[in-house]
Amino acid sequence: MTIKPGFTSMFNEKDLTGWVGDANLWKVEDGILVGRTTEALSYNDFLHTEKEYANFIMYCETRLRGHNSGIQIRSIVREDGHMAGYQADIGDGCWGALYEEALRGHLVNYKPKLIEHILKPEDWNEYEICAVDDYIILMINGVVTAELNDPEGARTGLIGLQIHSGPPQEAAFRNLCIKELSS
Repeated sequence: MTIKPGFTSMFNEKDLTGWVGDANLWKVEDGILVGRTTEALSYNDFLHTEKEYANFIMYCETRLRGHNSGIQIRSIVREDGHMAGYQADIGDGCWGALYEEALRGHLVNYKPKLIEHILKPEDWNEYEICAVDDYIILMINGVVTAELNDPEGARTGLIGLQIHSGPPQEAAFRNLCIKELSS
């Protein structure tokens, strides 16, 4: 495990302690958090933290073998189990975009000309998310892909990982860590 200096690990690399989700879809394999479907999935599934976070910088490395995933921040879990809130997008035609799952939709669109030069398809990519008060910034492999000042958005909530509906796929996450900030 490689944790950035000054950050706290969000994942013990052994089991799903501290996280809530479907253990049939989310596993720990060789110290990596993996969401995997082997058949078509008719709904979006989420693995989320037990703890809520407000202001923070979150870092992880992610690898997608499939079409779509995402990292939820400042989100809630609805009664139907679906998460609603900000999502740092991962996937074909959306890497690095900022979406608001089950709410307002696209907040900062995908930038193909930028992403095509920095993305390592089907390999590990660094994802960093900074959320302070009404300001959110996303970075992939050290490059800013989305920036938003959003006075209407949530200021606190859960962090979650998504495996999107659709054909079989795998979304993997490692070195998940966070640095909580005061406002």
